[in-house]
Amino acid sequence: MFTRPAPAVNVARRADSRMLPAMSPAVLDGSSLTLALVEAQVGSLVDVLPVALLVTSPTGEILRANAAAVELLGNPALVGQSVTAALEVAEQESLLKVRVRWLRQEDDVLKLYVIHDAED
Repeated sequence: MFTRPAPAVNVARRADSRMLPAMSPAVLDGSSLTLALVEAQVGSLVDVLPVALLVTSPTGEILRANAAAVELLGNPALVGQSVTAALEVAEQESLLKVRVRWLRQEDDVLKLYVIHDAED
């Protein structure tokens, strides 16, 4: 018994069996690609960790902030802001301890900020 050939996953057809034009692939810059890889590897873990985490571009733009970071820094709109500005505002209100780690994927780099109260 043979099965009918199935169209490829990325091939779309209209009702009249004509092929639809293929979608162009998304273009990702280095930081976006590295962030996507971080998300794929540890994205759900970042969300549930009780420690505040920020992921930034090499220039310091916040690309990702977990719930603990939003709560500790008191700012629900962290993504897109400068990490320096966000931390300066928070440090005026309380003492923070910040550790920075570099996330590297080939030539692309992101920074991971681990933040907690200095008293902890």
